Amino acid sequence: MKRTLLLLSLLLNTLIFGQIDQPRFQKLLAESPNTQVPFVVDYSNQTLKNLLNDPAIRLKNATKNWIYIQATPLWIQESMKSGKIGGFVLEFAPPKALNDSTLVKHYVNEVHAGMAGLPLTGENVIIGYVDQGLDYTHGDFIDALGNTRVLYYWDHSEPTDASAPAPYGYGRMCTQAQIQAGTCGSIENGTAHGTSVAGAGSSNGLDNGTQKGVAPDSKIIIVETNFSLPNWTLTIADACDFIFKKADELNMPAVVNLSLGSYLGSHDGDDPAAELIEQLLDEQGGRIVVCAAGNSGSWGNYHVRGDVDADTSFVWAIPNPGSQLGANTIYMDLWSDLSEATWNYGFGANLSSGSFEERAETGYRLATFGDGTTVYDTLWNGTNRIATVEIYPNIEGNLMHLEVFFSTVDSTDYIYSFKTTGSGSFDAWTGSTAGFALNDMVETVPSAAIYPPIIHYNSPDSLQTIVSSWNCSEKVVTTGNLRNRFNHIDFNGNTYAPNPLYNTEVGQRSIASSRGPSRKGEIKPNVMAVGDITLSAAPNPVLANPGWWSSVDQDGRHIRNGGTSMASPVVAGVAALYLERCPKGTYQEFLNAIENTSFTDAFTGSVPNIEYGWGKIHALNLVKYANRNALVDYCTMDSIRVNDVENTTNIQWMNSSTLPSLPFTANVDFYYTGNDVYGCKIFSDTVNFASNPAAPTPVITVSGNDLSVASYTNIQWHQNGNPLVGETGTNYTMIPPAIYDIYVSYTSPDGCVAYSDTLNSTASVLTKNFEFGIYPNPTNGKLQIESSEEILTIQLLDLNGKLLLQTSDKHLDLSNFTNGIYLVEIQTISRLFKSKIIKSE
Repeated sequence: MKRTLLLLSLLLNTLIFGQIDQPRFQKLLAESPNTQVPFVVDYSNQTLKNLLNDPAIRLKNATKNWIYIQATPLWIQESMKSGKIGGFVLEFAPPKALNDSTLVKHYVNEVHAGMAGLPLTGENVIIGYVDQGLDYTHGDFIDALGNTRVLYYWDHSEPTDASAPAPYGYGRMCTQAQIQAGTCGSIENGTAHGTSVAGAGSSNGLDNGTQKGVAPDSKIIIVETNFSLPNWTLTIADACDFIFKKADELNMPAVVNLSLGSYLGSHDGDDPAAELIEQLLDEQGGRIVVCAAGNSGSWGNYHVRGDVDADTSFVWAIPNPGSQLGANTIYMDLWSDLSEATWNYGFGANLSSGSFEERAETGYRLATFGDGTTVYDTLWNGTNRIATVEIYPNIEGNLMHLEVFFSTVDSTDYIYSFKTTGSGSFDAWTGSTAGFALNDMVETVPSAAIYPPIIHYNSPDSLQTIVSSWNCSEKVVTTGNLRNRFNHIDFNGNTYAPNPLYNTEVGQRSIASSRGPSRKGEIKPNVMAVGDITLSAAPNPVLANPGWWSSVDQDGRHIRNGGTSMASPVVAGVAALYLERCPKGTYQEFLNAIENTSFTDAFTGSVPNIEYGWGKIHALNLVKYANRNALVDYCTMDSIRVNDVENTTNIQWMNSSTLPSLPFTANVDFYYTGNDVYGCKIFSDTVNFASNPAAPTPVITVSGNDLSVASYTNIQWHQNGNPLVGETGTNYTMIPPAIYDIYVSYTSPDGCVAYSDTLNSTASVLTKNFEFGIYPNPTNGKLQIESSEEILTIQLLDLNGKLLLQTSDKHLDLSNFTNGIYLVEIQTISRLFKSKIIKSE
């Protein structure tokens, strides 16, 4: 048991629920019984009531499925036994830490220069970097006045003291004043990852005039992560919450960059950490989270998809003598939607060559059997034990999580099978690469002639190799990695170029860049940016150490880094440029802009796809896309107006007027600026006319069934709201019998449209509609409706059919509606009448 405890303490991304006798929890309990640890517990109203007034814990957050707390392992044990909580999460997720030619390749220089309408540099936007720290003494993070650009530094790796921010209660926090005064203490010096990542997004280039980041005037918040903390992903969710709260206090929008993650897990964005991050994004605009897709694209086939049917399907795994869990052990991490966890599973042992005969097999059990407990099994060949297996089944919300651990393998002459039958599906991950150091699945298998059951083999693949948790959320922007440059000269004067085995062309997806999709089929990554062979800021102690000089640029002030870690802050920087223009912009608006403006080439192929997402991010087109194409409305009798005044704020006309409209004046350039509902700075078109272009209202003359209108150049007759095909002349004859509404429209040469009154036909005579009337039309706001029949409903719609008002009152007050053309629909006892109206001042 001691050996099992030691091995299990190394498991990656392992979630356990309600298993206080589970070895990993027992190890944590034995080593740190009274240490405050981030936990989540199952949500229920009763549990929340139980925790609200408990002084032994810190209550941090709650979502629909989880309650987020700081508590000791001892408190968890006692609360489980007493029934105070129903279940908890403990995960061990040792993470992976997952930039200038960048500005050229992604059209950032043009944005800085104002080609999107105004210069954008990230000013008054926060980028929060959750990483391995930052050397804020590097000149790229100090402004022109000598002031630090770092607002806060929350260090998870330092012992907790009085500065630990509430409600989290761990680590140590420094303020901008302490950083400026040099009394902070926390700083990155043992690695260059955090500093180079922050440089790609936020460097101002002032250290030596080179390697400027995407958002050089952005403000910075640093959260230095501690990879050794229990429930590590929950500390990342805390970091996002902390950054957004600080941004709220400063009334600034914020982007969070996460260039780190763990490769095992449910890969669906439904885990507790991802759920809290999604809730933070949904709470309000001005919040975006960007992350790195991961660098496991070259790790081989370490994922397997099992679509289960009545036949017995299986996958083989090979014991690994160098596994981090112990020599010749096997580990697999399996996930399934609970609705799909209708399969049964068992284990087998086969000869590794020759006939591949199966020599041992266990019985089968339902996937959900033993939920919340540890299940043990043994493979026997006669009286000889071949292997022992420990299984950890857990129902986690709507997911089934099954961990398989061959803790003792007595014979390495066998390959070992995970077998399923029944129905449903699952996904599983394991591998022996540096990322996992676990065990491989068998890829080269015998023919059906040698081993007939092989027709039911589940072959491993290289799909779903992205980082799990937040990376798989449909609300988080996941970034893949392109090669940035071919080579560079290092500080020793040597030319660095990558290993030819991993060589790619500039602008091509790195072989290592992880592929999607998510387990739920979400396209991941969302977008690509340059990362490999990027030069960026580094900690000063690193730059001064000759041992690093083969990685340091020839300028001695920047260091080479790469991977999706460096691609992610490029996109985070573009997000900051977007939020500078649109301070209330949402993650969904940003994702929409990515999908509509990213560019493609011969490398990307047709998009979207699971290697390049929607293509390569285009900063200029993306921030220009944020301009809502504001229009000047000139189709009125006496004024020029803001087209969408209800959704436009801070109106500023060319003559400094802030009114929604101006009197028409011939031969004047009319244009305005303003902000839309997302705070985006918008710029209207410019219009200039020699005379008012508003179209005169056409009048229909009635003579029996013959209708006529004055001679105009662009006429269209309409029946029941629909244009009549071919009826574009000045005359129209109604063919009785029929009952319908008819009107005519005229379009002026400048595109302005005017509508006649609506007429109604009855039986065989068309007359002015005495059954209902609408006047005055055009109206300045007060509208009267008359009808000889009882009116049931009156609806006001815009020209797109959107319902704006519904009433039965014959007196309509449209004073609060913008000027323009609307459709009125009047439902009486026997019929429906439709009419166009014009609201004007």
